[in-house]
Parts: sequence; structure tokens; C-alpha cells
Amino acid sequence: MTESMDRRILGAFVCVDPITGNSVVNPLTVTVPQWAVKPNRSGVYVIFDGPNFNSLTSQFIPSGTWPAPTSFEVTLCDPGRRYLPRRANVGAPLSVPAIAPPPAGSTSNAAAQAALTRSGTVFDPQQVSVYRAPSAPTGPNWAVIRASVTRAGTTPPQGLPWAVLQVVRTSDNTVLATGQSDTNGEALLAVAGLTIETNTTGTGPVTLSTVAVSVNVYFDPGILTEPAGWIPNPDDILSKLPDTAFSSANQAVQLGSGQVLLMNFVLSV
Repeated sequence: MTESMDRRILGAFVCVDPITGNSVVNPLTVTVPQWAVKPNRSGVYVIFDGPNFNSLTSQFIPSGTWPAPTSFEVTLCDPGRRYLPRRANVGAPLSVPAIAPPPAGSTSNAAAQAALTRSGTVFDPQQVSVYRAPSAPTGPNWAVIRASVTRAGTTPPQGLPWAVLQVVRTSDNTVLATGQSDTNGEALLAVAGLTIETNTTGTGPVTLSTVAVSVNVYFDPGILTEPAGWIPNPDDILSKLPDTAFSSANQAVQLGSGQVLLMNFVLSV
């Protein structure tokens, strides 16, 4: 005889590879003081408990006022070294959607299904982007950029760690890829799914096999004062763009499916 046991969770988050858009199923090492976080087999990190929230975990059907989410920081590291380590902010407890009872005589509950997928609720995992390390594998038809970010005036060249890079399509300023340099200043960016596009310039061939992009790099000089072993939160840079306090550079290139570009950025810091 089995016994059913219900338990309230406070939220969840999932690590996403921004190149493929897929969740990272292989578990990453999560460090999060004072919070109880465990991964499941689907790659979802479930938040079971946190400071001053223990009483909520026993409320399968919340009673009274449900508190607003508290932001807290997690540190993620990949034992396989396919992804760069990072810090990220997530929130809990997430809201619990109200699920309406099914109509009389009905065996299904469309309202319940809609509630389970409602954005910002406990049933909708928060997404955290994790960026591929330079040594990570790439797909055969990806447009790949291998970039080095170095400090001007250094001999031999000194790599700048934890710079953030973006590939931006020139025609509409759409960000096609985001990545980050490692501790040696090396970075991997890739765009999957590039296809032949219609030439909208009015001259030349009707179709184009490459797309014009700008590869932009941003570096926060304050990173150089951080202690050895410090792990960044790339959102600290991404959330502030554009910011004149950052050292930056850009290069215009043509990007095509299956292509590998080697690029070097030299920043004055």
C-alpha cells in the first residue's frame, strides 16, 4: 500500500543553453547558502525551502497572504566544463495560480492547465542562461565565432576575463548570440539555424548566404580588482548596456552557416 504525500515547493529555475534554446539536463553544481535547491531528472532546479519560508512548504493550498518573491543568488558550475561558471539571481516564493474548479459534469479542467503554464508562477521555471566554454562542442551547421579579448599594451597579450560579447544583426539590431570570455579572455559564440536570406538592398544577388552582423564586446574594468576564483554574473553587464563605464569595441563581419571566424578584440582598460 502506498501513501500519497503532498508538498509545496517555492519555485524553480532551469539552466538554458542560449545557442540551442534547450535546457541543460546534465546537472550543474549549485551553491546557494540558506536555500534548499535540488535538481530533478528534467534539469529543473526545484526550490524547496528558504530563510523564513519553512511554514509555507506545508501549505499545499496556500491560506492567507502569499508573500512577494525574494531575490537570492545562486552560483552555478559545470563539472564537465562545457559551460562557464556564473552567478545568477532567481526569486522565491513564486505566486501560486488560482485554479478554478471544472464545470459540473466535466472530466477536464482547461483552467487548471492554463494556470500550470502561466508565466511568473511556481509552475513556470525561471530561465538562467549559461554560456558555453571555448572548449565546448559546436554543431556542424552553426556559424561559430572564436574570439580573444585582450588588454591593450600588454606583452605577451593579457586576456581580459569575463567580458560579455554579443552578435547583433545589422539590418534590425536583433541580438543573435551572447557569450562570455573565460579567465583567459577566450570566448565562444555561435548562431544556429542561419538560412539563406532575401537580399533587400536592391542590388547584387537575389539571395544572400551570409548575414551582416556586428560583434560587440563589453568589459567592466572593476573585474580586474576581484579576487582570484571570483565568479561573475554576466547580467550585471547585460542589464546596464549601453554603459560608458565599460570598455567596449566592435567589428563588422559577414556570418554564414557552417562558418568559423577567428576574431581578436584589444581593449584599453
